[in-house]
Amino acid sequence: MSTAAKKWSSKIAAWRQSGLSLPAWCRQNSENYQRALYWRKHLLQSDRCEIGGFLELSVPATPITVECNGILVHIAHGFDPALLTDVLSVLKRG
Repeated sequence: MSTAAKKWSSKIAAWRQSGLSLPAWCRQNSENYQRALYWRKHLLQSDRCEIGGFLELSVPATPITVECNGILVHIAHGFDPALLTDVLSVLKRG
C-alpha cells in the first residue's frame, strides 16, 4: 500500500468512527471532499472481501440492518461483536 493510501485509509477510518457525514467530517478536518470520495471508493474496491467473507464495519450510533441469506439481523449501538460474528457464521452455513 502506498504512503498516500495508508494516510487516507487512516483518515477514512477516522471519518467512519466519527459518526459524521463525509461532507461534515471533511469540513471539520479541512479535507477536500472530492478527494475523500475518491479515496473512500478506491480503498473500498481494494479491500473487497471474497464472496462469503466478512467485511469490518463501523457501526453508527443509529441501529442498522444486515441481510444474510435472506435473513435480516438488526444491530443496535452497543452490540456484542463476538455474538454478531457467531450469528453471521451460522447464517453463512445456512
